[in-house]
Amino acid sequence: MILIVISGGNEMRIKKRMLEWGVIGLFIFMTILLIRSPVVQAQNWVPIPPYNLLWPLWSPPLSPPNPVTGVPTPLLSSLTSDTFLPIEPVLLWDPVLRGFPYILYNIPQPLGGGMVYFDQYFGLNHWPPSYLLDPITGLPNPISLPAGFASLSPIIIDPFADFVSIANLYYLAEYPPGSFATAVSGLLTTADIWALPLF
Repeated sequence: MILIVISGGNEMRIKKRMLEWGVIGLFIFMTILLIRSPVVQAQNWVPIPPYNLLWPLWSPPLSPPNPVTGVPTPLLSSLTSDTFLPIEPVLLWDPVLRGFPYILYNIPQPLGGGMVYFDQYFGLNHWPPSYLLDPITGLPNPISLPAGFASLSPIIIDPFADFVSIANLYYLAEYPPGSFATAVSGLLTTADIWALPLF
């Protein structure tokens, strides 16, 4: 039988050490909670005027990090029918409809410029969709965004793995490479937009 005798001084040191480790553990736990908290978490979306559709901050090609701050910054500050897209396609989302996102492309300048968007039912259409315009004035009719729109989750990649590819094919059929349009290799893929490998 082994007896362990702890003197009063040693007992106090052990209790003090346990208290210190408890405080350190609590600090680490609270730090992890704060990092994972939606309040501290970076925004996933930002509204783009004049229609208030959401631009993905989670997509590095569409929102590259600011070189100074490291904060994702949208490539565009607004998106009207005559905006020139620096990369194609871009992705916009209407969180009210919560359907497929809009995939947008430039119309080649020799054909008048502007933009088209891909619709899963009707192919390519001129931007913007009619519901985003006031039916009387024809001016932009921005959507009303839901509370907490900035922290809505990124669009799940699985349902859209083929969506961007199909949209790209429609675009290339309408504006073939070598005529006016972007070369095939210049169009972003689903993997590019999501910055994930596809299997």
